[in-house]
Formats: sequence, C-alpha cells, structure tokens
Amino acid sequence: MTRPGTIVVFPAYDDNPFLRLLLSVAKERGSRIVSTVSLDDLEARLKPLGRGDVLHWNWVAQVSQKPRTPWGAKRSVDRTLRMIDAAQARGVRLVWTLHNTLSHDARNAAQDARLHQELADRADLIHVMNRATQSVVTDFRLPQDRIRYLPHPSYVGVYPAGVDRQAARARLGVADDAFAVLALGHMKRYKGVLDLIDAVALSERKPTLLLAGQGTPSDWKAIDARIPASVQAVRNPKYVPDGETPWWFAAADAMVLPYRRILNSGSAMLAATFATAVVMPDEPAVVGEYGDQDWVVTFDRDDRVRSLASVLDDTTIGWAAKGASAAQFAATLPPREISEQFDDLLCEAVSR
Repeated sequence: MTRPGTIVVFPAYDDNPFLRLLLSVAKERGSRIVSTVSLDDLEARLKPLGRGDVLHWNWVAQVSQKPRTPWGAKRSVDRTLRMIDAAQARGVRLVWTLHNTLSHDARNAAQDARLHQELADRADLIHVMNRATQSVVTDFRLPQDRIRYLPHPSYVGVYPAGVDRQAARARLGVADDAFAVLALGHMKRYKGVLDLIDAVALSERKPTLLLAGQGTPSDWKAIDARIPASVQAVRNPKYVPDGETPWWFAAADAMVLPYRRILNSGSAMLAATFATAVVMPDEPAVVGEYGDQDWVVTFDRDDRVRSLASVLDDTTIGWAAKGASAAQFAATLPPREISEQFDDLLCEAVSR
C-alpha cells in the first residue's frame, strides 16, 4: 500500500492536541505534515502537491463562518472549492475528518451546509468518529461507501498525571466535602454553560461550579451575570494550558457538557482520560456513541435545566465509580493505536 508523501492539514490549530495525536504515526513513518490555518497559506501549500499527497480537511468554520456576510461566505466557499478541484486534478487525495453536523453558531448557515455537501461529494475518504453520524446528519448527504469509522482517541499519556484531589481542591478553593461540577474549554454559547448555571442554581444540592476556559468578553459577562449569589463558582476566564488541566479535573466530581449541538466530543474523552464521569444531553449522537457506557449520564435535552438539575441532585449516583469506569474506557482508545489506524486510512486514500 502506498503511503502519503506530504499531508497538508487544514485548519491546524496549535492549541488543539487532537491533530497532533491523530497524525503522529504518519509523521513518524515518514510523511511530511504541513499545518495551515488561513486560506492563503492553504492555497500556497497545495500548489506543489500531486499524486501521493493528501489534503486532510477538518473544521469548515474558517471558510464559511469567518466572513461576516453570506456573500463573503459564498466567495470564500467558491475559492476553497477551486483550490480543492485543482489539487485533486493533480492527483491529491482529500481526506475529511467530520467534526460537526454543521459549524457551531453558524451565521452563514446556507453556505456552511453547502460547503459540507461539497466536501462530502469530493472527499476520497470521510473519517467519522461517531457511529451515529449518518443518521444525525440532516443538512447534507454522506456517501456510505467512502465513510470510515475511527473513534476519537483518549488523551492517555498526553497530560501530566497524579494530581491529588485534596491538593487540587485546596489550590482552587473547593471544600473537601463539596460536590463540584466542571465546565472546561471555550465558553461559547452553543456549549450551554448558561443552562448549566441555571441548573446548578435550581438544584437543591447547590454544587460548586468550576468554570475554566477562554471566551469573548461578552460571553464571560453573560456568565458572570447569570451566577447567583447562592452558587459558589470558581472561575478562570482564560485558556487553560496542559499543565493546569489535571488540577481542574482532580477537583471535580463530574464534567458537564450541556451542548446544544453535539456530534463528537473531545471534551468527553478528555474527562474519561482523567477518570471523570460526564453528564451530557440525550442527543441521538450521544446515545449512539456512548449509550452503553455507564460513565456517561444523560439528561433530557427537551427539558434541559430541570432535567440537569435532577441529575445533579441525584445522590444515588456513584460519581467516583463512574470516574473509574471512564478511565477504563479511555484505556481502550490509546492515542497510538488510533493514530496507527488513521495512518492506514491515509494510505488507503493515496492507494485508491
């Protein structure tokens, strides 16, 4: 089987370890990895590529959501498709890792859906990380014969380990006997953090709320305005570096992901890596991928706040035991093994 020469990755964000893990074996085995973020950079990096090379496409927001108007988004999508068509005419293979059903908080929804469909039509192989992907995607069509399922890897071995719970709580100011729930990552509206705050405020148990991650000033202003005086909240409105991440998980009893739209969740795998149970809405994608996992607790997506509050008030849930189960699950998806399988997928693409 032929292996890729150069793999151009778009977009490749330095603060996201997922792509580094996914492509580590391809790099180790001799493929040249080229990271790009802007369309200008992508165009320049694609021009010298030909047969035996790969364009590894990921998120689409850089193309469809960065322009502020639908017209600007159309021009951006048109330009992108011309680039891809020219590269494929030279023999470059397109491998698309499908992260979302559509871009989160999509403002140019029509062009976003159009780009998804055009990528699906052009991709030589489509990498999905959720077994329910085909059934939950409704805004575009996926070609079944070119879909390859490969789950999201855990982060075992990627982050520092061994942070003591008591030390973490002392550092963050969380009482030893408190029930603490964590929301960590970009504090964007679609992630439902305001629903989480409302649920904590409604609950009789009044969990300690751990909020950590960067967001716009308006996002954090809305968050701070929503937290009532009756709720203890530990907040960090900045990006959480790798070395700090274990402290937040060590202090938490559960991680809550009250997303309003979800297909894949690297955050769930991060929590599992740190032996932390996860609470998520009963979205079809969640049930399809994690429905048989006892470390995932779901709440009613149609009654979000009250249902989530009921979960947080349920004292029969053994959160520590679920955390141990999560760690066992994470161990079944080591990054190295997933990266090897993704390298096989890339080799399959260039051998077509």
